Parts: sequence; structure tokens; C-alpha cells
Amino acid sequence: MKGKKRVRFVGRKLLLMGSKAFRAKKLPAPLARKMDEAMSRRMKIIVGEVPGACWIYQDYLRRKLYKNVIVGHAKSIRYNAGDWKTKQYGKSVTERETNMIQECDSAIIVWQDNSGVIAQNLELLKRLDKPTFLYEYYTKTGARKADWLDPKRVYDPYYNWKEYMKKGAKSPVERKTIPGDR
Repeated sequence: MKGKKRVRFVGRKLLLMGSKAFRAKKLPAPLARKMDEAMSRRMKIIVGEVPGACWIYQDYLRRKLYKNVIVGHAKSIRYNAGDWKTKQYGKSVTERETNMIQECDSAIIVWQDNSGVIAQNLELLKRLDKPTFLYEYYTKTGARKADWLDPKRVYDPYYNWKEYMKKGAKSPVERKTIPGDR
């Protein structure tokens, strides 16, 4: 592909994350190939414990007898298929996901039906310039796409607003003063 930058995993830590609604019977082939690539490089794999994509990732890692895995959680562990080491990455789901993203060097993400939570995570990965392999799946049509995160694509159109609000800033409506009030 002329003019297209070759993207690949970098670093030593790979994050596996995805939609909890993802209920495939087995790991899709493009994801298996990328995970095999990471395992052949002996990358440390950070994976969540939420039902859906994370359970499918864990089951694949267990079948491959891969040991260099950390299961990240917030309050408690719901699933640890390989009896791997665990780490609490925060006290809430949002904090856990943000901290897992910050710790990784690269990522593989399953994004089903344009999930808003995953969209927000994709924006963070994009802004942190972390190579991310993305598997998109749409339940209504069965359409699927697997490719590297596009730095020019907008995954969450409200990302900037959400970040602005997280910092405690008042909304534009709240900032308006009452006429005559100084």
C-alpha cells in the first residue's frame, strides 16, 4: 500500500480489551494471529476479567499455555482462566481501564456495535500514540473489520467534551452569568 505507514506492536506490554457484549464462540482469526505474534515476542499481556472479549482472550491464552499474563481488575476478579497474576488497576471500571491503557505499550481491542466505552478508550489509545489493532464487529449486519487504529478517524465524537467535564469545568450553560450579576 503506497504511502501507508507500516504499523506493528511496540514495547513489551500488550493490552487486550474489548466489548463485554462480544460473544463469539472462538477468537476471530485476525485476533488470534496478532496474539500469536505478541506471544512469539514474549510480550507481557495485560487482560481484563469482564465477560465478553476479555474471557475469549483469556481462554485463548490458556489454550496456548501462555504464562506471561496479568489479569487487571477494579474491585474483584470475575474470571482468571489461567490462574495468572492479578493486579488492581483502580477502584472503578473507568479508572481500571485508563490505568491499563497508560501501562501498555500496544493494544488489541474488540469494538462491537460502536460501544461508547470502547470508543472512549480508542480515543485515549490514539492520543497516547499506542499502536492498536482493532477488530470491529456489528451484530445487526454481521460485518467485521480488522485493521490498525486510524489516527485520523474519530471514534468518540464527544471525547474532548467528556475530558473537559471530568476536570470539573462547568458546562457552557452553567458558566453564563445572570444579567446584572457581576
